Amino acid sequence: MATKKFAGPSPYTFKDTYPVDDYKHTEYVNNVTANIKTKSQAAPVVGAIFGLGRAGSIHLASLIRNPRVILKYIVDDRVERFAELKNYWKLSDDVQFVTSKDADRVYKDKSVNVVFIGSPTYTHHDIVVNSIANNKDVFCEKPIAENIEDTKKCYEAAKAKGKALYAAFNRRFDPAYRGLRDRVRKGEVGHVQIVRVTARDSPLPSVEYLKTSGGVFHDCLVHDFDMACWVLGELPIRVQAHATALIPEVKAIDDFDTIAFLLSFPSGAVAIGDNSRYSAYGYDQRLEAFGNKGMIKVENERPCHSTEIVIGHEGVKQTPIYYSFPSRYQLAYKLELEHFLDVVQHGVPMEVTSWQTLAVSKIATAAEESARTSKAVDIDWSKDAIPAQYS
Repeated sequence: MATKKFAGPSPYTFKDTYPVDDYKHTEYVNNVTANIKTKSQAAPVVGAIFGLGRAGSIHLASLIRNPRVILKYIVDDRVERFAELKNYWKLSDDVQFVTSKDADRVYKDKSVNVVFIGSPTYTHHDIVVNSIANNKDVFCEKPIAENIEDTKKCYEAAKAKGKALYAAFNRRFDPAYRGLRDRVRKGEVGHVQIVRVTARDSPLPSVEYLKTSGGVFHDCLVHDFDMACWVLGELPIRVQAHATALIPEVKAIDDFDTIAFLLSFPSGAVAIGDNSRYSAYGYDQRLEAFGNKGMIKVENERPCHSTEIVIGHEGVKQTPIYYSFPSRYQLAYKLELEHFLDVVQHGVPMEVTSWQTLAVSKIATAAEESARTSKAVDIDWSKDAIPAQYS
């Protein structure tokens, strides 16, 4: 009875609310109320996908499950897989399988208005150029091309044709990372002084993949650089990087597997990151923003995050973190596709712009130079046409 006086009014008198972070409940509310405003009313796009490797297979699953897309072509050179893919996904005969030698069928098919690229890096430029030349919007795994000059030409061609060219920086669409960025931009941690980015890959990619990846700085660290710039809304003016190859097979192809970097920004903020090609305990992905008012961080996610195990004197054990990127960023890939479709179908502003993609490539190039020369590299943005408000 001593606490009854604190009971207050009946909870039935309260207005029903829930935290905005619970995006799954938002989806449920939209479904149960048939909220038509949350569904696109545009006619589905007709698409083709190039490449069914690591990323391409993720995008294929998303495209097949998305009612906003009619998939017409799958382009891949592993002909022996066509039958099993058709059977696995229960694809109709309307979905056509072709090899890269017959890619002109895709380019010249006027019914196809979007192209998704998940093929090896060295193929991106030609697919982008041919797709845009034939009036198709393009969703491309990064990088757009193997060098900055070719990337610029691709964006110029897209602009001339009035077509969308999207570089897939999927981590921007992860709800946890986006939540951190939004809180930073609201000033919740004040002036950001340090951003920390940890990205350790799992499983170890094959040597065959690494040979065509464009190198670790342009394949992996571009995501880390993008995160730092996206959170802070500015570009670094100096980069310092140290990289080593501790795995013999990686050293043999003149690449790196262990990297640490520091980016210096005009605001005084610094971004510190560590990146590895091989994490034995799972896909380690963490992000932190530290400012004069506090700190926000995103820790690793787990498949069964609510499960804890206590055995004898061993202490508390948790379920292992996600094993690899398809698991950890599953929702990010889905939301990234929705954003691209919103750009194409409804003209919403593209969140990953040409200058941001080019800027990240420039940072990656400078970071690799720093790693190979053991010197800090200053970055001059005066001739890059970067808007005053980066993001």
